[in-house]
Order: sequence, then structure tokens, then C-alpha cells
Amino acid sequence: MLARKKRAQAAAVSQIGDDLQRLRADIVRLAEDVGSSLTVTGDDALSEVKTQIRQIKDSMDAIISDVGERGREATEVVRGVTHDLAETVEESVRTRPLTALAIAIGLGVLLGMTLRR
Repeated sequence: MLARKKRAQAAAVSQIGDDLQRLRADIVRLAEDVGSSLTVTGDDALSEVKTQIRQIKDSMDAIISDVGERGREATEVVRGVTHDLAETVEESVRTRPLTALAIAIGLGVLLGMTLRR
């Protein structure tokens, strides 16, 4: 269950990266189109640039909205993973208290040795 949530989180982050790459490509295309539009007459170029800018703005609005939704999904996944981890640790301490105590002591000693250096 924990691995499934991590995969879902990784997929959401990957999707956000893909969206940002598409946005970058749209901006590059706009810059190229603006450059080529400058060779066309002034009014036609202005109209074309306005249309391109409007399309990019719509694309950016959609991507930003999608990123926000994926961010919320990723947050929920992280909360679920944290909750599951806490439950697992709590159950482990209840079922094997001596083992949990030994692990805690070992981690404390390791942390102390690391911080001492």
C-alpha cells in the first residue's frame, strides 16, 4: 500500500514536470512565431501575436489549474503515507516493545556519534 502511494506521488510529480515542459515548448513556439510574424504587415502581425498570446495564456491557465490539482493530490498521498507509517511504527512498538526499544537506543547512539564528530 505504501509503495502504491509512492508511485502515485511520483506519477503526479512526473505529470507536473511534463506540463511544465509543454508550457516551455509553447513559449518557445510563441517566440518563434513572433519573430516570423514581424515579416508580415504590421496589423496582421499584431493580430497574430494577440491570438498567439491568448492561446498561450489559455494553455498556461489550464496547466496552472492542473498543477494545483496534482499538488493537492500529492499532498493527500504524502499525508496518507505519513499516516500509514505512523500506524505501522505504533503497531510495531505494541507488538514488539523490546525490539522497538533496542532500535531506538541504537539510533540514539548512532545519532550521538554522528553529531559528536
